Amino acid sequence: MHDEIRKTLDPGGRFARICDGYEYRQEQIDMAQAVADALLAKEHLLVEAGTGVGKTVGYLTPAIVYASGDKPVVISTHTINLQGQLVSKDIPMMQQVMEDHPFQAVLMKGRSNFLCLQELDHAAQSILFHDDPLFEQLRKWASETETGDVSELDFAFPDWSEVCCNQDTCRHQECHYFGERCFYYNMRRQAEHADIIIVNHALFLSDMGMRMTDPRNTILPEYGAVIFDEAHHLEDVASNIFGIEFSNYRIPQLINRIKKRRDISVEPGELEYILSLNNSLFEMFERVRRQEFFFDEMYQSVEKHSTEEAVNQLITHLDGLNTTLLGQDVDDNQELKDRLDGYRRMLARARGELSDLFFSDQPNYFRWCEKPSGGRFVNCYLHLSPVNVADILHDALWGQPEAVICTSATLSNSGTFCYMKKRLGVPECNELILGSPFDFQNQALLYVPDDLGFPSNEPEYADALSERINELITAAGGRAFMLFTSYRMLNEVFNRLVAHVPFRLLKQGDMSNERLIKEFREDDSTCLMGVHSFWEGVDVKGERLSCVIIDKLPFAVPDTPTNKARCEQIEREGGNWFTEYAVPQAQIRLKQGFGRLIRTKSDHGVVAILDSRIHKKFYGKEFLRYLPHCKGTKKVARVGEFLGAEQVLDGNKV
Repeated sequence: MHDEIRKTLDPGGRFARICDGYEYRQEQIDMAQAVADALLAKEHLLVEAGTGVGKTVGYLTPAIVYASGDKPVVISTHTINLQGQLVSKDIPMMQQVMEDHPFQAVLMKGRSNFLCLQELDHAAQSILFHDDPLFEQLRKWASETETGDVSELDFAFPDWSEVCCNQDTCRHQECHYFGERCFYYNMRRQAEHADIIIVNHALFLSDMGMRMTDPRNTILPEYGAVIFDEAHHLEDVASNIFGIEFSNYRIPQLINRIKKRRDISVEPGELEYILSLNNSLFEMFERVRRQEFFFDEMYQSVEKHSTEEAVNQLITHLDGLNTTLLGQDVDDNQELKDRLDGYRRMLARARGELSDLFFSDQPNYFRWCEKPSGGRFVNCYLHLSPVNVADILHDALWGQPEAVICTSATLSNSGTFCYMKKRLGVPECNELILGSPFDFQNQALLYVPDDLGFPSNEPEYADALSERINELITAAGGRAFMLFTSYRMLNEVFNRLVAHVPFRLLKQGDMSNERLIKEFREDDSTCLMGVHSFWEGVDVKGERLSCVIIDKLPFAVPDTPTNKARCEQIEREGGNWFTEYAVPQAQIRLKQGFGRLIRTKSDHGVVAILDSRIHKKFYGKEFLRYLPHCKGTKKVARVGEFLGAEQVLDGNKV
């Protein structure tokens, strides 16, 4: 396989002949060969590929050669953006380059992404959709689409949950649409003949969970290996998949579906009473003002006994409704029988999850609530989450006989994979850290001031931070991408600068993320301010982005339920939560933010980290040591010099 990799990626290889602008990178070949070795030996591999390595081609090249055997290779990503790039750009390019190894690739998605023609027929009989122009538009689309994928819709259909595929109401082979017309099973049938299967982490881990309980009940076909791109997100996704999430609208949605059936005989008062019990339960959680909190914090406002009594009442009436549905007279109406069976499965699932949420005794799990600020009964979620997924993944993922490969531009911290291996339960395996091929010494400057106070919530600090950011974006002539660790500080700075800088300021939330990035790329007078998701996946090349400004070291908020539960477990086991969890997390996040600047060999610019703790705290140098090596400065004037700006700073012309 190494020969094939060389033929493809060497300076005179197939890529160089076919793709304009192809750049030879030894790091890419090193990665491809390491992935090939892992696949052939059926061994596990962790590989960090720095910005510019070209990791997608680095793993696709050996995966395509390997997948020409009996079993496909699964490529799992975290974000829709990367999936889209794989499907629309990378896979077609690889099919052209690797014509000696023809292959088929399929993108697999979860059920809820696909229209169900059975559910569409059922909805057509509902009063809700009579004379609804959007519903008629949906039916027209259903007759034309080849995939039934909601992403193809060019209009918003607010009741998609009424017509999408549902595991509880699906009739499988007994459905008369199961043959060629079922969009969901068509996708699964295509995957059975594919060489490369693209999924997201949630779908892969859901399939893995199903295999743990019943190996015959799976979503994915049998595969020969799995490659996780954006693998640094695996822990959080696994925590969601192997936990429970129960929303305040879960039961009302089901009750409303039952209400719409004229051929189901249920006392309206009973349905309304179940809705009132559901509302009463979630009203208890409204008493806590925090957006995220442990159940124990809610019990300080409401007696635990009262809450559990409310849950028991709700469970009792859900059981009663299930019994009522079981006793319905269906005669020879097979459609009604199937529909009732589906509703009963949905009721049983809701009842079981409520019971686990409040009464199960699982030592590795914690209970918490997540709700929006302001507004009642709007997307409130109750969670039962594992504190640590390492034990779950150790056997189910890393214990499988096929190769598991994890890659990311930010998978290590402090030069090792120790943190990631411990969090994900990774056994001893092959490891590779590849630096970036970019010349950071000449392409980038790192500015870290030592004259700002430590980050705080005080207005004086926001004033000082805003003034320094003003100086930096002036030195850069705009063209700045500002990354914040919280919406609060983003808004504080935006409000102080918006009327006082000669540049257009865009901030996350003003419009869709895609639109914000598009406007930033196209308008030379624009600066972009973002949080959270903007720290990774944003790719702006060339002079349009000359300065990345990071407001402070990206430590996760320590008192969110998830972080607090994980940190408390580390402390109980005799560890130090700050050095073993907080610092590694922040290091990985900081590398992601730094990576927004230099995207090609011709890019040139400044990264500014406005946190003086880097100079003054014991852990500061650890952050700098493992960033790309480049020149550094504490002076704003040096930023202007590096960027070649003719700007006035502090009264002096640079």
